[in-house]
Amino acid sequence: MDHLQVLRLPSMAKFNAGFLQCNQSFEHQCVGPAKTNYEQRMNKMLGKSRSLFIKEYNHRVFNWLVAFSLVMVVVGRFIIKFILIEIGAWILFIFLETYTRMFWSAESLYYNPVWHVIVATWETLVYSPVLDLDRWAIPVGVIVAVFILYWRCYGKRKHGSGWLLPMYNNQKGGSNRARSD
Repeated sequence: MDHLQVLRLPSMAKFNAGFLQCNQSFEHQCVGPAKTNYEQRMNKMLGKSRSLFIKEYNHRVFNWLVAFSLVMVVVGRFIIKFILIEIGAWILFIFLETYTRMFWSAESLYYNPVWHVIVATWETLVYSPVLDLDRWAIPVGVIVAVFILYWRCYGKRKHGSGWLLPMYNNQKGGSNRARSD
């Protein structure tokens, strides 16, 4: 259960899946006269792990969403240069930061229906049956970064020079312009 407490991207669905897997493996593999004693210990340990995870879950999701919104502001403004992404990220950032300031604490946010929609979207993205981002976030991030870099540098031009970023062209023989001594 310790590995479920330290998920890089917090996911209640992944925690529940690990919780059920642990429970099922215990039911199938544990036999003998001490099974009831260990079952009580196991249930107590699982209950403590679950309450600790739930306590930390909302705070970690909130922090990840704030970081994500700031990253998307930078990506929308400087990399993709698509104003709707930047505006959406600013709206998310302003909502997350001002709601907690206006309504006393982040805990009050966790009972808001908008928060439940945001968390449901987070859960769908982070732990889906197709892709577990806790395991694949770094490789997918690298692939997306390479794709965006390629698109920004080579994708827009069909003819002419292929590189869009400015390059420093230094001549070994001296400077490019005459000195004005």
